[in-house]
This record gives sequence, C-alpha cells and structure tokens, in this order.
Amino acid sequence: MDKLYKNIKYRYRFGYGCIHFAEHFLGKKLSAKLLTGARRRFYRNLHESLKKHGEGKIVPLERRKDLSLKEFREHYLRKGIPVVMEGAAKDWPCVQKWSLEYFKELHGTDEIVMASQEYMQDVQKMTLAEVIDNISSGGKKYYRFYPLLDRHPEHIKDFDYKWLLERKNKFSLFDTFQLFLGGKDTLTHIHNANPPNLFVQVYGEKDWIIYPHQYSMIVDPEPVRNVYRNAPYKKDGKPFDPFHPDYEAPYSLYKYVNGYSVNLKPGDVFWNPPFYWHTVQNPTDSIGVGYRWTAPFYSFKIAPLYMFLDLFAIHPPIWKSYRLLKKDQNLVHLAEAGKLDDYMKNK
Repeated sequence: MDKLYKNIKYRYRFGYGCIHFAEHFLGKKLSAKLLTGARRRFYRNLHESLKKHGEGKIVPLERRKDLSLKEFREHYLRKGIPVVMEGAAKDWPCVQKWSLEYFKELHGTDEIVMASQEYMQDVQKMTLAEVIDNISSGGKKYYRFYPLLDRHPEHIKDFDYKWLLERKNKFSLFDTFQLFLGGKDTLTHIHNANPPNLFVQVYGEKDWIIYPHQYSMIVDPEPVRNVYRNAPYKKDGKPFDPFHPDYEAPYSLYKYVNGYSVNLKPGDVFWNPPFYWHTVQNPTDSIGVGYRWTAPFYSFKIAPLYMFLDLFAIHPPIWKSYRLLKKDQNLVHLAEAGKLDDYMKNK
C-alpha cells in the first residue's frame, strides 16, 4: 500500500504537530486551558476530511525471502519502510535451541523488574524462573526488555551478529539486545519510540499491528516529557485495542487508519523503523529479541517532531534514558512514571 497515510492531508499533520509541540512544553493542565477550543475545531475538521476518504484498512505487511543486503539498505532501511525477512534467522542457534525451560535452567535466578504496563503499576522484584513458571502454568506475566547480553554476553554466539550489524545504520551510537518473554494471549498496548528495531522471533509466534507515525493525531498520546509514548487510556481504563477494535467514541477516528498486520514465526526477522506506532500480542507462549540501536539523525529524518521533542525530554532526560537502558529499559519506564527512586530505595 503506497503511503498508508495519504488520507491525512499535510495541513492536518502540521496542525497537530503544532498542538503537540505546545502541549509538550506547556504541560497537560495549561494546555487544556489554552488549547481546548483549538483542539475541538481541529478534530471536527479532521473527522470531516477523513470521512471523504472512507474507512482505513489493515493489510498484511510485505514478507520477503532471501532479501538482499543491498535492497534492504537502499529501500527499506533508507526509506523507513517496514518488512518481514521471512526465515532469515531460522538457522541461528537462538532459534534452534531456545525455549522457556532453557532460560529457566540457565538464568532462572536472575532478579528482574516486573510491572504492569498501565503506568508501571504493581512493581515487583521477581526472578526469571518465577516469571517462566507463571507463563508455563497459563498465567499472564509478560516480561519485556530483559537486557540479555548486558547480563549474559556469551549469548552473542546465538545470533548472527555480523548479519545484524550489516543492517543497522552506519551512524549509530550503541546497540542492545532486549528479550521479550510472554505467555499466550498477553498483550502490549499501542506505543512508539525512536530506536530502530530488528526484531528476531525465536520461539512461538507473535502478532503485531503497526501504524505510521503520521497517524499520531489519531492515537493522540498524552503530552509527556519522556522518550516513550503510549496511547491514552480513555475508555474503561484501557487504550484502543486494534486486535479487537471498538470504534465507538472516543475511538471513532481509528476506523480511518491504514496499517499493517504482522505475524512472526520462529526465524522471522521484522524490521520496525523508528516511531511506528505498534501493538503486540502473543497467540502462543513466545520468546523474541529486539536488536535496537540509537541513530538520532536517522530518527530525525523519519519523524523530525518526535525526535526533536525527545531531545528535550526531562522525565528522564534522554542521556539518562540511554544510561538506564543499558541496565534495563524497565528502569526507564519506572523513571518516566516517577517510581524509580522508590524502587531503588526498596531494592
């Protein structure tokens, strides 16, 4: 589908950018006082414009077998176009030997930070074995961002690291491997962030739905001063769920969004460019690894406004986010929710 966001005119993208820019620096309360009227007019006009184009579609993302390095770099990487490289990692040791029991046996005593996604509530210190036991018994634990190689660098041998390095941006600051362990029917709600991501599906399956960042006005994240953005929780204490869409207000505009559906099987590698809005669910018990790096100039090219705002993040500032990221991205989210100091004291 050429330019998924073609039903969003530039003047609406620019107009929302101005509103979002102001909200970022003015804060939620002051923005509500000053911009309520402008917001109401903006969304009234946007709705009328979107209706003229008809409802959106979610179509399967392109899947490529034996995608050459040259084509990947010149087309998909350079232009920020997502793609699934089908079976690209099928012969890697991680795909051949990893399982939940494998990690329990090797690293079950590792202490980790567990928290529900909803504003990082119910923060717990657990072991990896406790999480895996919960998953194996049908529980709903979903551990995200496990800093695998920072704790256990020997696992670099389980990846084709040269293959990954060849596909990342030439001008980047650092890279990290983040493990995701989730049970059947677990879910991560809509969010986006600036690091590019080559996601390797290792065990089980994983489903994604992704939207270009140009649809940010429909996701309409709350004004934040950090580098990780979530869809707001507007109805029944939950954000919009693209896997089970309910287009009643306040989520009626989502019916006009165009996006991609992605199904990953063991050995698939998914290229997810910066700032794509995405939501993820596990139809089976699942293990996946996100290979991420920081490429500020590239991310700025893809989404100038969001990368600019990231540079002015204060909860925490971007330099502190990257420092915490090397330890555990869950610490970044605790800092964003104002819970990091309490957690460190308790620890």
